[in-house]
Amino acid sequence: MKLHRRSSKTLLVAIAIPLLFLPIGFAQSRAARTGIKAGAAPAASPKTGNQPAARQTRETQPSAGQSLPLRRVTLYSNGVAYFERRGTVNGRAEINLSFKQSQVDDVLKSLVVLDLGRGRVGAVSYNSSAPPSARMSEIPFSIDASTNGDAAGGLAGVLEQLQGARVAVTVANRSLTGAILTIGERQLPTEKDKPSVKTHTLVITTESGELQSFDLNDVRAIKLLDEGARHDITQFANASASARRRDAKTITVTSEGEGQREMVVSYTIAAPIWKTTYRVVLDPEGKPFFQGWAVVDNVSEEDWQEVSLSLVSGTPISFIQPIQNPLYRFRPIIPIPQDLSLYPQVYEAGEISAGTGSGYGPGIGGNVGSGNMSLGGGRAAPPPPAPSPQQFNQQFNQRRDFSPADSAIAVSTSTTSISSAITSGESGVETAASGGEVGELFEYRVEQPVTVRRDRSALIPILQTKMEGERVSVYNEATRRDRPMHGVRLKNTSALTLEGGSLTVIDGDAYAGEALIERLKANEQRFISFGLDLGTLVTTKINSERRPVFLVRAQKGVFEAHYHQTQKKTYTIINQTDKQRVVYVEHPYRAGWKLSDDARKPSSQTINFYRFRVELKPRETVELPVTETQALMDTYQLANLSSRDVELFVTSNYIDAAMRAELEKLIDLKLRIGNESSRIQSLDKETGEIGDDQKRLRENISTLKNTNEAKQLVARYIAKAGEQETRLEQIAKEKRAAQDALAKLTSEFDAAVRALVIDKPLV
Repeated sequence: MKLHRRSSKTLLVAIAIPLLFLPIGFAQSRAARTGIKAGAAPAASPKTGNQPAARQTRETQPSAGQSLPLRRVTLYSNGVAYFERRGTVNGRAEINLSFKQSQVDDVLKSLVVLDLGRGRVGAVSYNSSAPPSARMSEIPFSIDASTNGDAAGGLAGVLEQLQGARVAVTVANRSLTGAILTIGERQLPTEKDKPSVKTHTLVITTESGELQSFDLNDVRAIKLLDEGARHDITQFANASASARRRDAKTITVTSEGEGQREMVVSYTIAAPIWKTTYRVVLDPEGKPFFQGWAVVDNVSEEDWQEVSLSLVSGTPISFIQPIQNPLYRFRPIIPIPQDLSLYPQVYEAGEISAGTGSGYGPGIGGNVGSGNMSLGGGRAAPPPPAPSPQQFNQQFNQRRDFSPADSAIAVSTSTTSISSAITSGESGVETAASGGEVGELFEYRVEQPVTVRRDRSALIPILQTKMEGERVSVYNEATRRDRPMHGVRLKNTSALTLEGGSLTVIDGDAYAGEALIERLKANEQRFISFGLDLGTLVTTKINSERRPVFLVRAQKGVFEAHYHQTQKKTYTIINQTDKQRVVYVEHPYRAGWKLSDDARKPSSQTINFYRFRVELKPRETVELPVTETQALMDTYQLANLSSRDVELFVTSNYIDAAMRAELEKLIDLKLRIGNESSRIQSLDKETGEIGDDQKRLRENISTLKNTNEAKQLVARYIAKAGEQETRLEQIAKEKRAAQDALAKLTSEFDAAVRALVIDKPLV
């Protein structure tokens, strides 16, 4: 009976070892099927004493090659997650953890293994990170994954690489043992006009010396008898499996011990950041009721089945370091020295609160809803006691007379409104998390076990509380020139840190808008804007002027006249409604400018803005002038000072008579220095002219012939040259005298400049 044709890949699978990798999900399902081994019981825990049997069966005891159940997940806002696995083991434990290739570096640098009994944790091993091609190149065996439909050729390709290996060959009517001698190939004739068929023949030599031939199409089975041949094929199959599953990595944790005990494995890997979203219900006075939800995503390869979930707000440092790949360091080859008595050498290793009386200095913040500092100066008064849910609901329903400008819609209905249901505590939504500080971070601990299936997300309630707030409008000219944004000044009176996220605002039982909020710690205040205030109009006007000089100063050769440049910006705010308005004006903070002493002080200050609080009665118009000053100065170099400049200083009352005399002395010295410099330049010019004239005389003398007329001219030129030489000697003396005078005057001028110090405030 002939075998069905099969590829060499099929043959390899038939003789290879079982799969190397066991996914976590499969391991857990196997644990669920097998349950706890006979005689094993879950570890004692305060939380499992009265639990139903279905829950206690999860406390499975891992056997060899099994994964510990996932018990705890902590998600961080910096993109990592902490996983903790716990379970009971008995005797020798071998725990397999399956990860993606990209996760292994994080696991290796964060893995923690604990045996809480008397066990001893052994080595943590994982399959090689060397490329499959490098591993396969070291195996003396190779076969293509595809044989192009020629199964016999594929089998022949395997056997021809095993020449000399001992095998047991089984055909339909016999079975022989021997060593592979060769693989033959021949073409079998077929019907007319059809191509011939290629067939292969296996030739073996038996222990008795007989040569036996088998058609591979008739062979039912071939068993490898040599351990080395089986090892080579097994290694090749393993490497092929690794190449096929490039993104899989198995980390094995072992622990040697006796008896039943608890084992813990924890690690961190990259994970989607958890997100927050809020629902805010406003009462007529703008008091907000907050409801917060956390969005978590399970993108792992297994379900989070009744895990303890925590959400951490903060940004701890996290990085990826490639430590799973083998690293080799270059080592130089050093010849053996003649003197071996040498020792190694060791070398040394080479919103700022503005208060009520300031208004100056840097702050923090930006546009509406940004900034990290408190709003308003001084110590805030303790908040009044919050009303009960019933009182809050009663007040809310009694004061439901909102205008369209407040972005609210009055609803008259006998059914329970959404806002009433949320604020009364009868919504059916219960906060599932409690919070607390963890070092510099903040943690939300979900109190009940959470189940999130793989590739699913969950929305978990983490906050439900009343907070302090005030209905306000915030004007920022850079955001919109004519109208402010409608919103709320919020104070976080809860003990929780609110992670940044989106807010959906419900005002008067209707959708009022959406907003964004950055991380808000306990007792911090923040603006939240969710719509345009159509009931308030704002216009601006700017006036600039230069104020008189208030200080003159002379030092280090510079005369300074200090003055102030002022800019007055007037905000005209018009309340177009019949309700009282509170408007916060954000005026840009500019480096080098400060508020005038007579200007209105801001209620708070951020890095980029002063914030002014303006209260408006119905239909009232209020002007808010903001005056800023910038200290500037005009400078004059004393070395370039002129009489005209001195006259300007006198007429401007910058200097008195004594100062004028000092400055005129400098001007006189400067004029004398200029005269001496001009004299030196004049002497240099005359010297140059004489030199040019002497050059001309020498050229003329060389061209004259030996005649009486020529002799007379030569005598004349020589006489003139003599006069010029006498003049050159006089010029040299005069120049030395002028240079000496110039140096003396320059020294006097420099000393006078250094000695001149003026510091005169002008009233």
